[in-house]
Amino acid sequence: MKYRILGAAVCAAVFLAGCTPVSEEPVAATDGSSSAYNTEKAEDFVSPVYKALSDEEKELYDKVSAAVSDFENEVTFEEPVPRDTIRKIYRLIYAQERKYFWLSSLFYAPESEISTLRLNYIYEKEDAEQKQIELDAAADAILTGLPENASDFEAAVYFHDKIVTGCEFSQSDDHVNSAYGVLVSGYGQCEGYAAAMAFLCDKKGIPNYMVCGTNERGETHAWNKILIDGKWYNLDCTWDDPILKRNDPDFVRHDYCLVKDDEIEGITHFTDELYKNMPPCTSQEKNYFYGNGLVYDTAAAASDAIREQIKAAALSGKREAELRLSDDDAYYAALARFFDSGEIKRILDEVNRDYGTDLTSAYKHNNDEMNIIHISLIYGSDE
Repeated sequence: MKYRILGAAVCAAVFLAGCTPVSEEPVAATDGSSSAYNTEKAEDFVSPVYKALSDEEKELYDKVSAAVSDFENEVTFEEPVPRDTIRKIYRLIYAQERKYFWLSSLFYAPESEISTLRLNYIYEKEDAEQKQIELDAAADAILTGLPENASDFEAAVYFHDKIVTGCEFSQSDDHVNSAYGVLVSGYGQCEGYAAAMAFLCDKKGIPNYMVCGTNERGETHAWNKILIDGKWYNLDCTWDDPILKRNDPDFVRHDYCLVKDDEIEGITHFTDELYKNMPPCTSQEKNYFYGNGLVYDTAAAASDAIREQIKAAALSGKREAELRLSDDDAYYAALARFFDSGEIKRILDEVNRDYGTDLTSAYKHNNDEMNIIHISLIYGSDE
């Protein structure tokens, strides 16, 4: 996943050339906001990315965007425009207008000032129109499963889970960088995951935008910012979809589902300069764990909660249990209690004894940065 500059100064891949998955091996456990944007309604929403542009840049953005929408081969400007300005606009359109999934990431501009911008497309117009039909159908099928009265919080989590469980991380499929690849082909990388999330949110009318940057290894990455009840949150489907799914095709984590800036910014996610002055994500209210009442202040409370989750999962044939601790002390105390003292094994034995289930062991996926403990259950039939 590297940012590529192709050629000297004439041809550049303006966004993501690749993406790296999360693929950690879990440890077996057999024994043990900014008010300027807060009141915006979905129907009146204008992306902070667009708002941050100057009037002249907005005119350029609108002009290039309209040309891409109409599959025009080039855009001509009344006055020459500095190459860096057009490159900035092109990068933003490519990232933010993901409905134009046919737009190529290649930005071609050989001169320091540009009078005519050549546009490159991945698909021919007729092919793109057919793919648009398929993409809309796939998105509508997902939306059909969403309760009519679902809140934006519930919808965002639902979209997150559908993307993670319905898509396989890939760097080689033909459409991995688009919503089409994720929602239709079932393959994607970070850019595609973020595009799919944006596409679904747009369909539902949930204000959002895509963020470009790098991970802690300096590799390019993309995720989403979503406005829930007047407050902004980060959401990263890619990092909640590790390659390793064990025996559960429905495996999904929620570590990066609606999180604050200070939980990821400068730690695992490094935002591109183009997105530095956007409204901050400072609330935990609609974080997945806080919003679902899955945050606990003590190891004892977490123990009671995980016991109930394991019982409910086993009785329904499910495999996953997860919770979050409110601080480091409670988190490490819970880890010690669950695994070092063998409490998880005792819980599995109790559930088997009381309900006739066939739990044999569990794997833990803990996130020390977020104080999250996720447990995947293993059944005797798996072995």
